[in-house]
Amino acid sequence: MDNLYIFTGIGVTLSILAFFLKKNKNEIDTLKEHLRDIELENAKQEEKIHFLEKVSEDRRRDIQKIFEKVNG
Repeated sequence: MDNLYIFTGIGVTLSILAFFLKKNKNEIDTLKEHLRDIELENAKQEEKIHFLEKVSEDRRRDIQKIFEKVNG
């Protein structure tokens, strides 16, 4: 009879542990999805910034050429 209580206690303990592990896994998966979305958005913004820097540098060179032609 004592063995039955021990096995029942172990079974209940394992069930509770499994429940909380599954709950934590679901929370971690949700956080991973949010982090992935943030990383993708950040990558898009970095690409836009890089493009704008390139365009700005091209415009700066164009303006320098115009001033050289006007002054030269």
